Amino acid sequence: MPPAQPLILAIETSNPSAWTPDQPIRAGVALGLADAGGVAPLGVEPVDVTKPHDDDLLPAIDRLFVRLGRRPAELGLVAVSVGPGGYTALRIAVTVGRFIAWSVGARVVGIASARVVAARVTEPGPFAVALASKGDDAFVTRFRSPNEPEGAGSLLDRDGLEGLSVRCLVADRFLPEPMRARAVDLGMRVVAPVFDPLALLDLSSGSPPGDPAALHPLYPREPEAVVKWRALRARRP
Repeated sequence: MPPAQPLILAIETSNPSAWTPDQPIRAGVALGLADAGGVAPLGVEPVDVTKPHDDDLLPAIDRLFVRLGRRPAELGLVAVSVGPGGYTALRIAVTVGRFIAWSVGARVVGIASARVVAARVTEPGPFAVALASKGDDAFVTRFRSPNEPEGAGSLLDRDGLEGLSVRCLVADRFLPEPMRARAVDLGMRVVAPVFDPLALLDLSSGSPPGDPAALHPLYPREPEAVVKWRALRARRP
């Protein structure tokens, strides 16, 4: 059974490729202590996003626990930033989150990555967060304020931006150029997203926990392999 004052582990590795060297906050993990006022942060450990083929998530979690002198058995909740984001990064984060929660009897909570980003936006609302850019579109979520998302988000292209009625678009360097140009034409300020593990830690306290089996990545599109498989079947006689 989790302790009376359980630890909370937050895993924010949803969009590792969005990080740039000029950003002081990197993808990583955070550990906090649940209390009556929410979550008291204990520490943060970044993951090495410069080596995409060498997964650093589990080593980062181990480094964090060792540095703080805590044990995974003290966990009561594991929070995961579930996307949209990098396909492989999300699968790894969700799998690790489930595994840790199952192994220590903790609960889990999945938080949309757009909410994590919105929590660190300093521009006045309303604003929009664009993630998972591909081709000519991106997954866009509108926010009234950092803590007030409007709906679950949807895929939009350049023609869908005008209907957002926002002055700020939070988007990484992968935003399709037609969307970026249209945003500028509409007078939107385009700012880079911040994926802060501490923001995820804060959000975890206000979200209902669930069973590890219910934790799934948020994918805005079908996986490429599925699309190709369907196209192949459609060509068969």
